[in-house]
Amino acid sequence: MLKACDKLDLYVSPNLKKDETARRIALEMLDNPIEILSLLNKQELQIVDEFIKGAANTYVVSKMRKTQYKLQKLFLVATYEDKENQEWHMLLPAKLPQALSTSLNFYLDMANKGIKAPSAKQLRMMSALGQFLVGKEL
Repeated sequence: MLKACDKLDLYVSPNLKKDETARRIALEMLDNPIEILSLLNKQELQIVDEFIKGAANTYVVSKMRKTQYKLQKLFLVATYEDKENQEWHMLLPAKLPQALSTSLNFYLDMANKGIKAPSAKQLRMMSALGQFLVGKEL
């Protein structure tokens, strides 16, 4: 789980108990959806869009690939492998669609236009520079 935090550029202390670590990672991910969305490619953003448009317990089916989606690598979806049909059945936890829906349209539009969207780090830097140039203190 801590490797997922490293990939998302989120910090959670490694010295906590497992249950507290899991709780803090969940809070960090829910509070920073842009960190997640900025890492996903067009296909993964479309999968997230299917989750958001669907009902609470919607699962998305996709063909199995040699490599997992980043959604799976970051432990954001629970995945059942249907080896007979060579499909993945993915389920997104209930609170995550709400958190991701705020910025999803921006990142999905950018992906559909073929434009690389700014990362969360770049957005923070642009915001800080904007405040600096306007003369506001950080």
